[in-house]
Amino acid sequence: MPMRPLIILMCTFLGLTLLGMHAVPALLPLFVEMWSLSNTEAGWIAGIPYLAYLIGVSFIGITDRIDARRLLILGAIVNIIGYGGMGFADGFWSAMFFRTLQGLGFAWTHLPGVKAISDRVPGENKARATSIYISSFAVCSSFSLLLAAETKDAFGWEWAFVLPACSNLIAAALILFLLPPAAPEGPVGARPHLRIIPHFRPVLRNRAALGYIIGAFAHHFELLGTRAWTVAFLTWVVAVRPDIPAGFNVPLVATLLILIGVPTSMAGGEFGHRVGYARAAFLVMAASALAALFVGFSATWSLWVLAGLVLLHNCFVLADSGMLNGGAVNASDPAQRGNTVAVYGIAAAAGGLIGPVLFGVILDHTGGGQSAGSWGWAFASLGAVILAGAIMVGLLSWQAENRGG
Repeated sequence: MPMRPLIILMCTFLGLTLLGMHAVPALLPLFVEMWSLSNTEAGWIAGIPYLAYLIGVSFIGITDRIDARRLLILGAIVNIIGYGGMGFADGFWSAMFFRTLQGLGFAWTHLPGVKAISDRVPGENKARATSIYISSFAVCSSFSLLLAAETKDAFGWEWAFVLPACSNLIAAALILFLLPPAAPEGPVGARPHLRIIPHFRPVLRNRAALGYIIGAFAHHFELLGTRAWTVAFLTWVVAVRPDIPAGFNVPLVATLLILIGVPTSMAGGEFGHRVGYARAAFLVMAASALAALFVGFSATWSLWVLAGLVLLHNCFVLADSGMLNGGAVNASDPAQRGNTVAVYGIAAAAGGLIGPVLFGVILDHTGGGQSAGSWGWAFASLGAVILAGAIMVGLLSWQAENRGG
């Protein structure tokens, strides 16, 4: 299959599977009120998919032995159950169960797409093709936030999860009927014993790949912490600031903030391809950290300063995604590419779980999110972690690439 139609197919598949990605963050203030949740409990509902993702992504190493196409179809089927069931949730524990299934579905539809593309694109085009696919994540997921809010207003919140269940059914059909089978890239020579859980050691010995993997943890800690709490943050800001115009549409603004990251993410991937993925990732992650350290505290500052910092943060928060993923693919041993993607995904999932939960814990311990200081410290925690990730990318990946790997 030629590269261009392959990328279009895989990005379409990704978009359909992510149609409910931000439905819970969009409806989180409603669930907090409806189910009498604490901020910590709300953080767990937002973050639990990434614990399931962490477990599910551990199995991606199997795509060094079998076609990733099979895992993509399985993931879409699990998503159908996870999203459909969420429409029947009636409290914290039922929401946690179906959100866990959504996390497994996400694990088996997101990063296995990287391996599916890598197995079908030759040579140096692998990193560019996978970078485009990863960079399309924001486009694919951004509309889920606005769609969930509008669907809730029109038909009830339950339908915000029925629609993603239907879209995942279409996604499974696309892969089944349109993506041709391909032999996976894996170890040459005799086929060793089939490993389902990834073999960490050879991946972690690769210093360049390790830097990107640590960067992936920090990136997803910041990204998912931001995505989980943006609607709640903006809802609080609107409530306490009389200078914000009446009719301010929080879900629409949150969607636009996600979309702002789309061109920066795609441009970032190309920038990394030209100047070096590690160098580009280091610079962008450091800039994102700087914005995150101040954005929460700015909630009661000048409206223009607040708007500028929120805008700046959302420009950078996604810009490093294509760089990190493309760099990890480029730095990986071809015989360990599936394992590298799996370990990368585990790190990303750990960050995606801890970020939203820790954000909620900090809110609960600094006044319950009822002051700019409370939100400031929560966002600052994201900034501190992404800054640490930038330093590790610089120390490991950048230095390894400067020495020629």
